[in-house]
Amino acid sequence: MSERKSTIEIIKSGEGLAIEFKRTIDSPFKIAKTISSFANTSGGILLVGVGNSGELLGVTSELTELQKLERAAGQLIETPVLLRFYTELLDGKKVIRIEVDESADKPHYAVNEKNERIIYVRMKDKSVPIPKLLIQGEPDADTEKLLASRHVKSLISYLKATDSVTAKAFSRIINISEKRAERMLNDLAVKQILLKLNKSKPEAFSLKWTK
Repeated sequence: MSERKSTIEIIKSGEGLAIEFKRTIDSPFKIAKTISSFANTSGGILLVGVGNSGELLGVTSELTELQKLERAAGQLIETPVLLRFYTELLDGKKVIRIEVDESADKPHYAVNEKNERIIYVRMKDKSVPIPKLLIQGEPDADTEKLLASRHVKSLISYLKATDSVTAKAFSRIINISEKRAERMLNDLAVKQILLKLNKSKPEAFSLKWTK
């Protein structure tokens, strides 16, 4: 997020890829989903005390909202996400503005009520779980071929047991050149099967979902 827009400007622009409104933080699990999806995508702003259509409602108890926010960010997201929050008075109503940057430590998992760890990303104005995102529409022939290949099956089995893989490690696992392994990993990342870990040196990849 480069230029900092005023909260009024954000409300006028409406919900979208990087903007979400909440009347209240009714569930820390739902907020964990939103925050982690922003961190896993391109960052975003969450406004609490604003209705879906942009109406200013305000929050009843700032302390209660912030306690739920603290639980969501600190306990229900793996790895925890750093965020900034401000309370603003708009037309006499308190609105909490929560800013989340795109994370260099993605993927972040949100823990739900069943204690399941799920990776969410933003798609339009929704926070979408990766498995649901992957099955939307028919996979193209190249993706089907990749997923059916012995090499990719070996890779997925390996990644279910470990956190990440580098091209060098992948090349050794399936006995191909490091250059070819790097191309395959990047292709799988483009097709939304793997997630490239920005902060990792050497470049590493992880699965975009867990079972």
